[in-house]
Amino acid sequence: MRSAVDPLTSLEKINLAFAMTWAAGFVDLVGFVSLYGLYTSHMTGNTVGMARQISLLDWPGVVRHGWPIATFVFGLMLGAFIYEAEKRRSIPVPFPPAILLEAILLGIFIAAATGTHFKADIPPQPAAKSFLMVALLAVPMGIQNVVIRKVGGINVYTTFVTGSLVKFAESLSEYLFWLRDRTRGRFRSRIFKVLRVTPRLVTAQHAALTFGLWAIYLTGGVCGGFALQQWRLLAMLAPFTLLASVALYGMFRPLVPLSKKEW
Repeated sequence: MRSAVDPLTSLEKINLAFAMTWAAGFVDLVGFVSLYGLYTSHMTGNTVGMARQISLLDWPGVVRHGWPIATFVFGLMLGAFIYEAEKRRSIPVPFPPAILLEAILLGIFIAAATGTHFKADIPPQPAAKSFLMVALLAVPMGIQNVVIRKVGGINVYTTFVTGSLVKFAESLSEYLFWLRDRTRGRFRSRIFKVLRVTPRLVTAQHAALTFGLWAIYLTGGVCGGFALQQWRLLAMLAPFTLLASVALYGMFRPLVPLSKKEW
């Protein structure tokens, strides 16, 4: 490891973003299956479900779909509070306590699942237990959103794949126009030269990053699905271990901001 006073490099931040995106996809899939169709990081889906229950005048259903939204927002506020408190102290602290808190909440979820022998089946009743289990997944997913904000000057989303796809489409469109402008009328003689400089182009880098975030989220979900079939809710040990390892790594690599715009 390099000196603890050095800031994270862009490559390290990309790896961190990919790791946390994988964990988010894993947790969201496990939560969706075990919590009877509720999302723990995909609030658009929960909002649609809530709207559906309102149209049916099913008020218990409204509460059930609204609860993960409320706890996710609470996680966002909690993570933002931790980040702001650290920034105001102007102290180069280790990896944000937010990551460790996220891992702890997932650990509590695993411990709570022992009462049902880790069955991936957490019905809406009894309500108290259901609400607790939802919160133990939705709160850490909200917290996670403040850990990584920008990489290479672009906003990144570790739990919001729609945002990543939007940024991917925008960046790819800009790159294709750039490619067309530099090969118009002389495609055969210029294409290989243009492709050689493509990896250094910001729009191409942004397109690759945002597509990678979507692909990693998908991969995390697929891994969560397979793991859930094999080990039931013990599968949550995978994202728990990953996040705990990231927090441990942060003990040696403080998050010194690259710049105010970057972090």
